Formats: sequence, C-alpha cells, structure tokens
Amino acid sequence: MTAAAVFEANGAIGFFQDMAVLGSVYGFVDCFVRPGNEILERCISSSSQSLSLEDVLQLAQTVGLELIEAPRALPVLEEDDYKKIKYYVQHFYQKKNELGRKSSFLSRLLSGFSQSGSPQNRQNSDSRRVVAVTEITSERAWQRYENKELAAEGEAAWGFLPVVHIQNIAQPCYYEGMSDVEPLIPLQDELNTRLSDRANRITFQSFKMYLGKGIEGFEDRPVSPGRMWCTDNPEATIEEFGGDAAVPSEDMHIAEIREAMDKTSGVTPLVAGVLKSKLGNLTSAVALRLTLMGMLSKTERKKFTYGEGLKKICGMVLDILDKANIYRTREADREVDVIFPSPLPENMTEKLKEAQIKKELGVSTEQVLRELGYETAGDRYDSGQEVV
Repeated sequence: MTAAAVFEANGAIGFFQDMAVLGSVYGFVDCFVRPGNEILERCISSSSQSLSLEDVLQLAQTVGLELIEAPRALPVLEEDDYKKIKYYVQHFYQKKNELGRKSSFLSRLLSGFSQSGSPQNRQNSDSRRVVAVTEITSERAWQRYENKELAAEGEAAWGFLPVVHIQNIAQPCYYEGMSDVEPLIPLQDELNTRLSDRANRITFQSFKMYLGKGIEGFEDRPVSPGRMWCTDNPEATIEEFGGDAAVPSEDMHIAEIREAMDKTSGVTPLVAGVLKSKLGNLTSAVALRLTLMGMLSKTERKKFTYGEGLKKICGMVLDILDKANIYRTREADREVDVIFPSPLPENMTEKLKEAQIKKELGVSTEQVLRELGYETAGDRYDSGQEVV
C-alpha cells in the first residue's frame, strides 16, 4: 500500500514509461530516492510518535523518486566489485527562479535597439540564472555544490546509498546494460544513406522526355494531360524515354537493411501491426508464441531486470520509513511481488476453467486468485508482502 502511494505520487504510469524510455536509450537507468523534509526531520530527531494509516500514506507520498539521465551521472564503483556503488556523483545545469546579471534593465533596453534583439529572439531567450550543480552522495553523507561552491551538506540518516541501478538488458561485467537504440544506429545510418541516394536519383534523373518524329512544331507544344497532336504524316511517332526505371538490387538492399533492423531490435513488423502476407491461423497461443518468440524473449529479460529494480526501490522506501519510525517493518516484510500482465491475448474462459481445475486438485484459493491477477487480502496483511 505504501509503495503504491509512492509510485502514485511520482507520476504513476508516467514514471514507469519514463524509466523504460531512459533504459532503452542509454542501456540503464538510475533511480534516486529522495525522502521529504518531514521524513528527514523524524530520522534526525528519532521521533517515536505513532501515526495513523492516513498520516503514513501522506508522509510516504513525500518520498521523491528521481530518474537520473545517464549523461549527468558519474557512479564511482568499488575497486573489487563493479556491482556496488561507492559514491554517486551528479553534474548538471539547473535554472533558478531568478534573473541573471545579463538580464538587467539596461541590457534589455540596449538589446531592444540592436538587430539581434528582435521580439522573436527576446521571446526565445531565457533570462533566468543558470548554475552548475554537482551532487556527491555516499552511504554516510552528501554534499551539493553550485558553481563549484559548497551550497549544502548533511549526513545520510538512513545508512545506505539511496540509488537503485537498473540495467535495460543484463550485460555481465559492465555497469551499463544493453541499449535497444545503440545497435540500430549504424543500420539506420545505412538506411538513410540508401534512401537519400534514391531520393536524389528520383529528383534529378527520373523525369520523362519525349521524342517526336514527323510532327510539325512539336517542340513548341507543351506536354500536358489531354493534349492531342494531329499530323498527316503516317510515319510520325512519339517515343517516351527516361523516368524512374526499376532497380531490383537497390530495392533488395533496402529490404535487407530493414530486415536486419527488425532482427536486431526484436520488434518484427507483425508486432507493429504491419501485415505483409498471409500468416495463417494465429488464434492459438502456441502459434502466437512461435511467431513473436524474439519479442517475447526480450520482454521476459526486461521483466526480470526492471522487476528486480522495482523491488529494490520499494524495499528502500520501506526501509527509510522504518528508520524514521513512520511505518515499522522487518526485513522480511519489505519483500514485494511485481506482477506483469501477459503480453499475449488470453481467453478468460479458458483461464477460469484452468483455475477451477487447479482448485479441485487442491491448490489454495489465494494462489489461484494471484495467478489470475487478483489481489488478495493475504498479499497485504497475512504474508506481510506488498503487491505492485
């Protein structure tokens, strides 16, 4: 319940979509867990005041989940273990809600008389002050620098580095994971080159020309739809030449590049909804799995990496709430189940029949409901786990 409130306060489905996009582009995504000011005060003061469920959820919603873009992150790893982050450094530029020195009244007045100070340029320019921010975080303390000057610092009351690293697709012995976009860049460049060559050839070479024989004044008559020529010469002819001739080798090369992109990305045209030929009867789940095997295997690998990352985020949030005496939990109570729906269309009637057979064989009702995707009361209270 608390984990669901945290995700809901940080964008809900939009948070997961941003996470998937950053991971697909850069190969990994880091999530920085930032507790609210009230939680930090309770951690420092070690307050033991009991709170109601509404107060707990309200404080849990103040926990910020910040997705770190790869260009602004610099993780310092352990020398003997590349999987463990020792220090986490961020460097980025931040716009403040105040005007910079260059945006004074005199400078704006002078820019109004200059050629570059047109109304459109003044509208596009941003006069807010920009500072270079550097944040250094460890398990024990953190520091924040603005324009290379120390702006704030403090101790980490929770005792661990609040960063969760998620690889898009697992890559052994590397901090970064495998990106979905990077392998496609050279293929996309090759495809753009071939398409540009074709566009250049069509633009400059595919015009049609006409050769008229035995027609008087043919060179002075425009070629247009519905135009007719009349002559008494029985040997008069009009020949057409030029135009866009068929180039089978070029078409085959472009088709092979597109097939290579489909194989590399794992997203076949069928997944994108493009049907080029008859595929037969795909109503069977087995037939769909065989047809979409590459995409399904890639999805399963992502389910594991992102699922483990979401579990760590939820466990970290619950640990912070426990150290702040807001929501007391044990280590076993911080285990979270992440349930992903099946990407394949399923027949609900067949699933219900299968569930009924399992119940007759002795499978517990809670297990059957959990497999059907329903959340039971035991998932929250009896087992001490949360379901996301």
